[in-house]
Amino acid sequence: MSTIDYKSKLSRTLNIIQYCSKNNLKLKDTLQWGMNNIENTLEAFNAIANNKGAGTSGVDGQTINGMTLKTIDKIHHEYVNGKYHATPVRRVVIPKSNGKTRPLGIPTIKDRIIQKSLEQLLTPYFEEIFSPLSFGFRTNKSCHDAIKAVKAKFQGIDYIIKIDIEGYFDTIDHNILHKMLTQYITKNKVLTTINNWLKAGIMKNCIKFNTLSGSPQGGIISPLLSNIYAHYIDTKIEELVKIGTPKKKWNPEYERLRRLGQHKNSNVNSQININPNTRVEYTRYADDFIIGVGGNYNKAQHIMEQVIKWLTQDLNLKISKDKSKIVKANKGTKFLSYMVKVNPTNSTKGNKTTKNSFNGCTKIQVPRQIIKEYGQEYSWTKRGKIKHDESLASRDKLEIIKTYKTILNGILHYFCYGNNIATLGHLAYIAEYSCLKTLARKDKTSIARVRKKHKIKSQWGIEYKDNKGKNHWELWPKFTWENIKKMRKWNTENVDQKPNPMIYQGRTNLTDRLAAEQCTICGQTSELELHHTKTLRNTKGRAMKDKKTIVLCRTCHRKRTNQQMQDIRKHNKTKNR
Repeated sequence: MSTIDYKSKLSRTLNIIQYCSKNNLKLKDTLQWGMNNIENTLEAFNAIANNKGAGTSGVDGQTINGMTLKTIDKIHHEYVNGKYHATPVRRVVIPKSNGKTRPLGIPTIKDRIIQKSLEQLLTPYFEEIFSPLSFGFRTNKSCHDAIKAVKAKFQGIDYIIKIDIEGYFDTIDHNILHKMLTQYITKNKVLTTINNWLKAGIMKNCIKFNTLSGSPQGGIISPLLSNIYAHYIDTKIEELVKIGTPKKKWNPEYERLRRLGQHKNSNVNSQININPNTRVEYTRYADDFIIGVGGNYNKAQHIMEQVIKWLTQDLNLKISKDKSKIVKANKGTKFLSYMVKVNPTNSTKGNKTTKNSFNGCTKIQVPRQIIKEYGQEYSWTKRGKIKHDESLASRDKLEIIKTYKTILNGILHYFCYGNNIATLGHLAYIAEYSCLKTLARKDKTSIARVRKKHKIKSQWGIEYKDNKGKNHWELWPKFTWENIKKMRKWNTENVDQKPNPMIYQGRTNLTDRLAAEQCTICGQTSELELHHTKTLRNTKGRAMKDKKTIVLCRTCHRKRTNQQMQDIRKHNKTKNR
C-alpha cells in the first residue's frame, strides 16, 4: 500500500473519530484502525524526534539517536501483532524554584512512540467532550487563556475557593480511571495497553517499584489521562455554574432614581440578579483550579464541602487542608502565579438590590515577590542588591545580552496580562542593570563606560558581524508600559476554538529524509540512521548545546560520533585548565 493510501485511510479514521465524539458514540474498531496505520506511527515518531526530550533515554538507555525507518516499522508491527510490552519508566527528580522537587517518569523511546500514536487519535475525540472551563495540556487552552477566562468570568464574585490536591498525578486511581475510559472506549486492546503503561512500574537506582496508582509526569499520554480523570469534577462544578448563572432584571430602585434624575450620583445598579441559586464560577488549569462564589461565606463553605466530597469520595484524591481555603475576593488568592482579586461591588439601597450586583471588576496582578524570586534564581540580585552573573562573565558579549533578553522576555511575556505592569518594569530594570554589571565585569571597567561604549542613539547594545561580514546590533529593548502590553494576545476566539491537531497533510522532515535514502555527508543510500549534532561552547560551568538532527549512513554516523566525543574531551580539558 502506498503512502498516499495510508494517509487517506488515516484521514478517514480521524473524521470518524470526530463524528463519534460529536454524536456521543463510543470508540470501537475505528481506534484500532488508526493504531494499525503506519502513517500514524511515523507522525508520532516525528513529534517525539522534534521534541527537546528526544535525547533523553528511558530505562533501556536508548535515545532517538541511531533510529532508522526499519526500527520504527519494527516497533509499529510489534504493537499490531500483539508483541509490544510496556516497560518501567526511569524516575528522575527535577528541582523547583521553591526549593522542592518534582518527580518525573521518563518512558523508553518505544513506549513514547506508541503512547504518542494513541494520544494523537484520542485527543480530537476528547477535545469535543472536555469542558470549556478546563485548560492546560490542550490546544488553544494555555495558562494565558485560563487567566483571561478568570478575568472575564469572576467579575462581582464575593468569595474565592482554593482547593489544593496533594500529588494529583501520583494519586490517580487506576480502577476509577479505567471505568471512566470504558465509558468512551470499547476496544480491549487499547484499554489493556493503557493499563499496562500505568502499572509498568518505576525504576529508581536499578530497583523496580510497582505503581499502584498515578500516571507518571513525563509520559506522553499522562496529560491526556489526567484531563480525562479531572473531567468528572469539571462536569460536576459546571452543573453548579449553569444553575447559578445570574438572570438579569431591571432594578426598580434604579428606575425610580432615574426618573428623579438622581441615578448618576447613586451607587445603585441598573440591573439585579433574580436567580435564587448561588452564583458559581470555575476555571481549572491541570490540577490547579479556583472557584468563585457570589453570596455570603456560608454559601461558599457549602460549595467547598461539596467539591471536596466529590474529590475525596468519588475520585479518591487527597486534599491538603492547610492549603485549601476560602478567601474574600477583594483580598485575593494566587492562581497560575498571578494574584486574582475582585473589587468590592457597590452597595445599593433596599434589601434585594444589595445582593448579586454586577459590577466589581476582576484584577489580575503580578505579585511583587517575583522580583525577589527571579532575581535570586537567575543571579541578578543578592541580599536585595543588583549584582553581576559570574557564570556569564566569561561568555561572549553577544551571548551575555541574548541570555539576559531571552530570560527576561520569557518572564515578561508570561506576566504581561497583569494590571500592575510597573512591577514588571522594575524587574526589567534589575535585569538590564545586572546585564550591564556582567559586561563591565567582563571588560574590567565601569557600567558608565559600558553604556558609553555600546551606545547607539537612545539605546545600547552589542554590535556583531554575521557570516557575510555585515554589521548588526543586538539592542537592549525599552520595556515600557506600551511595549509590555503589546505582548498580550487578546484573541478570545482562540480560547474556545476547537483544535484540529491531526491534519496529516504531509510528514515532517525527519522521516521524509530517512525515506529519501541518502546520507547527508557521503550520499550513501543504505543503513541510514538519525544523528543529533551538538556544538559545545566554553561556558565555564554552564553547557549550552545547539542541537539538530541529521540523517547519516552507519559509517558516517560512527565517524561523526567519535569526532564529537573527541571535541567534548578537548572542551573539558580546556575548561579545567
